[in-house]
Amino acid sequence: MFAKLATVIVSMGVIACLLLAVRQQRIQAAHELGEVQQRVLASDRTLWHLRAEIASKVTPERVEAAAKKYGPLAAKNIERYREMLKRENEQAIAAATVHE
Repeated sequence: MFAKLATVIVSMGVIACLLLAVRQQRIQAAHELGEVQQRVLASDRTLWHLRAEIASKVTPERVEAAAKKYGPLAAKNIERYREMLKRENEQAIAAATVHE
């Protein structure tokens, strides 16, 4: 009888310890989730501040001035693409000959 009672008491103690361990893990997971959410919120705030700063610095006048600085712009088409590839190949060959 004493052995059964001792077994029941020890079993209850083990079960109680396991329940406490599971509860602690759940609390730890909730804490980590909260920390991650705080980091995401801080990153979002930084992102929005940077976006606002970029938006304040990029005005239509500045975009127009930059476009004029680069000269006339043309859409990419197959002929223009081939010309760009040809120039890149020539530059690569020139760079390779300089390094030799």
